[in-house]
Amino acid sequence: MRKKEFIPMNLQLFAEPPAGGDGDAGDTSATGGKSGEGSNKDDSDAGDDDVSLAEQVAQLKVQNAKLKKANDKATSEAASYKKQLREKQTAEEIALQEKAEKEAEREEQFQKLLRENTITKFEKNFLALGYPADLAAKAATAQCDNDTDELFSIQQTFIEAKEKAMKADWMKSMPKPPAGNDDCPVSKEQFRKMKYSERVAFKQKYPEMYKEYVK
Repeated sequence: MRKKEFIPMNLQLFAEPPAGGDGDAGDTSATGGKSGEGSNKDDSDAGDDDVSLAEQVAQLKVQNAKLKKANDKATSEAASYKKQLREKQTAEEIALQEKAEKEAEREEQFQKLLRENTITKFEKNFLALGYPADLAAKAATAQCDNDTDELFSIQQTFIEAKEKAMKADWMKSMPKPPAGNDDCPVSKEQFRKMKYSERVAFKQKYPEMYKEYVK
């Protein structure tokens, strides 16, 4: 009889893995997997932002295309409606409509010419009063439009400029006293005959004498 052979067995193969060994490795693997997932998620978010922007641009293009299409459609429908209306009108109605349109155009041209003629007439009046050409044109337009505020402002500008010019001319024409003599060359009688603008100029040049003359 043969003897039974004894086969030694490695009992470690049947032993349970240590609590902190492979388990930790498994946790690390799990953690690593989560970390990888987090990284992928960040990349995905960045991609989502890009896609979102691209989608917005695409949506704007679609909306613009829709608006253009709607506008073209409205224009086409209006033209079609006008054409249909023309087809339904009788020859007499078409003639009356064309006549009304021409009369409206003539009336518009007439009002335009009337306004231009009125402004030209007013401008001549202001030029005759001594207004310079630019102020005369502005004043005439303001009067035609019944813009009283603008007209009064232009008149005030003209009056002030005229008084300033008169004052300058009067100062130039006033005789100068002899050298070393401070006496005023204008007598009291001459002062009384002066205009307002001349008196203003006299007051500035001879303030003391002005006080004496106005007593």
